[in-house]
Amino acid sequence: MNDIFLKYMDNRFKEKDHHLFKKDITKCINHGPVITISREAGCSANEIAEMLVSSINKKYYFNSDNKWNWINKAIIAESAKELDLPAHKIKYIFNSEKRGIIDDVISSLASRYYKSDMQIKKAIFNLIELYAIKGNIIIVGRGGVSLTNHIKKSLHIKLQAPLNWRIKKISEKHKISFDISKKYIAEMDRKRIQLINNFMGKEADNSIFDIIFNCKTINQTAIIDTIIKLAETKKLISK
Repeated sequence: MNDIFLKYMDNRFKEKDHHLFKKDITKCINHGPVITISREAGCSANEIAEMLVSSINKKYYFNSDNKWNWINKAIIAESAKELDLPAHKIKYIFNSEKRGIIDDVISSLASRYYKSDMQIKKAIFNLIELYAIKGNIIIVGRGGVSLTNHIKKSLHIKLQAPLNWRIKKISEKHKISFDISKKYIAEMDRKRIQLINNFMGKEADNSIFDIIFNCKTINQTAIIDTIIKLAETKKLISK
């Protein structure tokens, strides 16, 4: 038991060396094109991604077999499938949560399906890398900006809005009180920021984004039109 525990702790500390997670990152610098959309809670990133894909394909890829697509929650399911784990077993990574050391040790000894944090993160990175290799993909959330920021043919978007506006949106959408909406937003924003920081291996700031939109003052059509123009300028899309 002592030998197993010491080996576990040794591996655990080694996994904290974040450069091990990204040691091959430069190999895929020429992949893409990739667009990532990060957002504050209450900003409708999925709707924008869906409309953006539709607009790009209609205007530029109508007769192409290599149409653009978008992905969000499927990243969890596909990463779990790759690891031969139920999706809920890896969801804590995306929620920026940590397993307790004792719970982690017990899980590793009790289950042959146990995977370390680093194994899970590596699987997520590999999956997103596969999407980057194929290109023509929009990644909504899931730390996508952190894992594709190095790619030349990439465009990184952030959606934000004033807190009170977002509280009202969440309250109306889910039919919940303003107080509950405020708590939900605070928790979701915290998790999303932490996920980006975890994957970046450092505290990130807004400089990782190419453009930030205020969803209160700029409507979805204008946001989509602007993203398409930026994608044209950066040569991510062309007829």
